[in-house]
Amino acid sequence: MNDININESIMNLKEKFEEIKKQGYIKGQVNKSKGNSGLTFERLIGKENDEFQIADYNGIEIKVKNNNRYSYRYLTLFSLVPSNCFGIMLKRLRCNYGTPDKTYENVNTLMKSVFANMKTTTENGFSFQLKIKYDEKKMYLYIYNKSGILINKSLYWDFDDIISAIKRKLNYLALVKYDSKLINTEKYFKYVNINFYKFKGIDTFFELIEKGLIRVYICLGVYKSGSKVGLEHDHGIRFDIKECDLLELYGEYRI
Repeated sequence: MNDININESIMNLKEKFEEIKKQGYIKGQVNKSKGNSGLTFERLIGKENDEFQIADYNGIEIKVKNNNRYSYRYLTLFSLVPSNCFGIMLKRLRCNYGTPDKTYENVNTLMKSVFANMKTTTENGFSFQLKIKYDEKKMYLYIYNKSGILINKSLYWDFDDIISAIKRKLNYLALVKYDSKLINTEKYFKYVNINFYKFKGIDTFFELIEKGLIRVYICLGVYKSGSKVGLEHDHGIRFDIKECDLLELYGEYRI
């Protein structure tokens, strides 16, 4: 999408935001706590169905964050499993390097932040680290044993897959801030601010991974409620950045 079209999208979204802002506190429109603020905002702008692989609104990815939360919290950029990773390989990752859930001990879980600039150690002593190989155009997940010896480097992301995910979703971003309160046990949101940003480029993205400002988060958990309680829950593998580092990856975009 070129700047002329994106400018129109930004103006349309900003107009909708201003209309929503005038309404003050608005009752949450979904019956769950996690993601309620974002899903409510999406419904208010007329977005009904969520397609996680493309931008939320006419080329603009929308992130909705609490105005009173600390900026060191992570924002999810996109989810992407390794390029050579199929369902059975994620299961092996969980089984071989995860630890039993505290409640459902028959299920291994693996919830771990992984960085390029340092190793992170799991509860059972394995260490993970990202390794970028520019000559191969791949980023590997390196796994070390308790003695620090590399034992697994089979999983990797092709640069092309990462670039494709970014182009589909992250060229332009809107960050929406909200305040919230409870009224008669119901959650209400007041959307107070919106800012727009433009992606700086793929070279910057990889530089921030190498600096440790962008992490990969492995999220292989277990259902805690509902009809699937006690079963494996694959939340995916995310690429995240802290809100306070957002301007390292994006430039403010004004029209």
